[in-house]
Amino acid sequence: RLARVAPGPGVWFSALALLLAGGCCAAGRGKMAGATPTRFLALALPGLALLVASGLLDPLSLLKEAAQRGPELRLALLRHAVLAAGALALAAAVAVPLSLLALRRPQLEAALMTVANGLQVVPSIALFGLLMAPLAGLAAMWPALRAAGIGGIGAAPAVIGIAAYLLLPLAAGLLAGLRQAPPDLIDAARGQGMDERAILRHLRIPLGLGAMLGGLRVAAVQAVGLATLAALVGAGGLGAIVFQGIGQLAADLILLGVLPVVALSLCVDALLAGAQRLLMPPGARA
Repeated sequence: RLARVAPGPGVWFSALALLLAGGCCAAGRGKMAGATPTRFLALALPGLALLVASGLLDPLSLLKEAAQRGPELRLALLRHAVLAAGALALAAAVAVPLSLLALRRPQLEAALMTVANGLQVVPSIALFGLLMAPLAGLAAMWPALRAAGIGGIGAAPAVIGIAAYLLLPLAAGLLAGLRQAPPDLIDAARGQGMDERAILRHLRIPLGLGAMLGGLRVAAVQAVGLATLAALVGAGGLGAIVFQGIGQLAADLILLGVLPVVALSLCVDALLAGAQRLLMPPGARA
């Protein structure tokens, strides 16, 4: 009863084959009859769920770890989602107004994109570390910040650091979407007496919503992935389980933290991809 079974090479080769099959379906969309990622997942995922529900995989050490750490895993997943959502909201709060201002100011757009691109080359661990000292100093100067949970360690440096990396996809997607409306249409709207706010509300946003959601889609998936590193600054999340597994050289713990991150990323990507497809103009849909 205490014996555990670890996945052998055949399991990993099978998983690789499934991933390659899904990639082939995605690459052959529209060229091979019936070969779509949706149909592939509709067959693969229920089959995997049936295999797990049957109990045949219960001796696997991964499932035993999941059963023993059920409450911890659920709390880590919730914390991970909150960190990713908070970073995405913070990045959007910065990117949206700056992108609107940069739409008609080329110098501001150049500065915004230069800063956003520059942040991408900074290692995430280094950025989290650089944020710890100033946030700790601010918390020491203003106790109200410390009472609100803002300090040198915890969620604050993690959320700010992740949000910094999300500026580039959000700003690029917003600017691309805001420029989707043809210039002739914008000129005609101005000729009809529409001001810039009306043009933004009735033309730029509706016509560019698909491209904007494309940037949001990239940023959301990136936020879920980067939130794994939040555990390095004491913010918790699924990364804490991953780093526990690394410290103990336990592949089961590593997978227990990684697989929910992958699943969460795929779910977020699928939801935003569906929304993007629905909001794109009919002629632009693939």
